[in-house]
Amino acid sequence: MTAVVDWRANVRRVYLWKTLTSLHFFAGVLIPFFTQWGGIAFHQVLWLQTWFMLCIVALEVPTGAFADRFGRRRSLLCSTLCLIAAVVYYVTHRGFGHFLVAEFLWACATAFASGADAALTYDSLKAAGAAGDSKKALARLNASEILAIAAAAPIGSLVAARWGLAAPLTLGLVPFALALGVAATLREPPHERPERLGYRRILTEGARYFWGHRVLRALAFDSITVWSLSFMAIWLYQPRLQALGVPLIAFGFAAAAMTLSQSAVLLNVERIERWCGGPRRFLFISAAAPGLAFLALSVVSSSWACAALFAVVSGLGLSRAAVLENYMHKHVESARRATVMSAVGMARQMLMAATYPLVGWAAEKSLSWTFAGLGAAILACAWASSVEEAHLLN
Repeated sequence: MTAVVDWRANVRRVYLWKTLTSLHFFAGVLIPFFTQWGGIAFHQVLWLQTWFMLCIVALEVPTGAFADRFGRRRSLLCSTLCLIAAVVYYVTHRGFGHFLVAEFLWACATAFASGADAALTYDSLKAAGAAGDSKKALARLNASEILAIAAAAPIGSLVAARWGLAAPLTLGLVPFALALGVAATLREPPHERPERLGYRRILTEGARYFWGHRVLRALAFDSITVWSLSFMAIWLYQPRLQALGVPLIAFGFAAAAMTLSQSAVLLNVERIERWCGGPRRFLFISAAAPGLAFLALSVVSSSWACAALFAVVSGLGLSRAAVLENYMHKHVESARRATVMSAVGMARQMLMAATYPLVGWAAEKSLSWTFAGLGAAILACAWASSVEEAHLLN
């Protein structure tokens, strides 16, 4: 019984780490920070994100292999250190060239955490004899991130209005430093370690395992396409609200509404699946609804209606990836779990890297047509999904 309690406590510490590293006080003022404080154009902001994604593509599988070979705890420690370094560089430098450096550091932080936090949670539950709770636990892990952003974004808007656009980012150093201490207290759960394999072999075999697994590919396609296209709302809601005359101080509250809608879905995912008539129907509905919401955003001009539609995109389009991640874990052996999940993350980043420049170019031409294009693309991906009920193991 003691061991079970210990491993469940480890899961709670992962939740705490995730919460602290997700206190993004800058979330509500992202576009003004880049364009007004940083002095770059909107299309440069999205090119910056393309660079960020390309960095992650290069780092995802190597950092996943690092986590499998040297431990998920060490990977999270590296992630936190890189996150702190990125913030320090960001708030002390301005301009597109310097932002490229800061985004590289942030990409390192993201890649070291990608797959490792979920793998640590899953294997801790497995060690506690509670692997059956993984769907709820992984949903809570994602919800802890979302709720942290929801709490931080309004505070960041108020801080920016009082002390300037760089102040919210600087404030983030406090929880990030605390997260470093939490990461140091994590325990590495027992899992199949590929001790006799070299680093390069772990990397290549993990990636090959993913690309050769038909069910994993189907689940990954469904997850990364809808999530990546829905994520564009994070970068487009502020320009839309600006165009409608909404004041800066309200941006953080709009971000909170978007993240709270997402957490509401994640925390009630099993109930919502039952309401929809099963996991497969939930996946279709949670893809179709964001697609229709984007189409509505192309014609709606009310600020309140736009905020509600963005909440639909975020609540369903972004939360479903956590559900699909749980099903993917069921098809992956423990020894390669972090590496394979990082391969999934790499595919997501590649799609986003290709999407950002197109969205940036389209948004400067017409926000309405951009929303229409995103909506049509999501509906097409929902129709093309090859996920079957048999793939959704409990």
